[in-house]
Amino acid sequence: MSPSKILDKILELVATYRQAKASKRKKVSKLKRVAICVGHSRIGDKGATSVGGVSEWTYNKKVAGLLKSHLRHQGVQSVVFDDYPSDSYSGAMDWLGESVAKEKCDIAIELHFNSYSSSEVEGYEYLHYHTSKNGRRLADCFREAHSETSKSQSDRGVKSINPDGRGSGFLKSVPPPAVICEPFFGSSLKEWVLFDERPALLADIYAKAIVSYFKNA
Repeated sequence: MSPSKILDKILELVATYRQAKASKRKKVSKLKRVAICVGHSRIGDKGATSVGGVSEWTYNKKVAGLLKSHLRHQGVQSVVFDDYPSDSYSGAMDWLGESVAKEKCDIAIELHFNSYSSSEVEGYEYLHYHTSKNGRRLADCFREAHSETSKSQSDRGVKSINPDGRGSGFLKSVPPPAVICEPFFGSSLKEWVLFDERPALLADIYAKAIVSYFKNA
């Protein structure tokens, strides 16, 4: 092989090496961060009680821990808020809004379950603030993930919440796109049997929804 061809071969190898190094140096996309808020975390408030005698707060605190683990395994950071240091709803929401902002979270969710005077009412629904387009998109991701996983439940859909509507305090107070999760009725024996011993099922549904939202951002 002539000296010129040897030089060309060396230059080709150098260029290939540099390209390989450059591809490894590509910036990793910013890690996403989720605020997992446990509903009814203010002082003296445990929320509704299921037909099994378990409060919303107690049940969803467990779900929050499992969800945090699910998200970590999928490369999503999260912070759990399960103690709002105020005995008033407005004070609790003010504190939560400031705390979520300090953590620089990309989205926020608040975990609940529904309850009603009639044990026949059932189904899942996800609430977003009426002016938040990304909140609506996030709620759609939750509804879709839930419908794909739990075929036996009624789909009550995605609901837009006005300034004076149920849950508006949370949806207005936190800075990022936010959703209130109402995955079943604790007053329904049928649904409580489905979810009582399966908080991991909800954590999986929620994780799928969150990952889907970030992937399609």
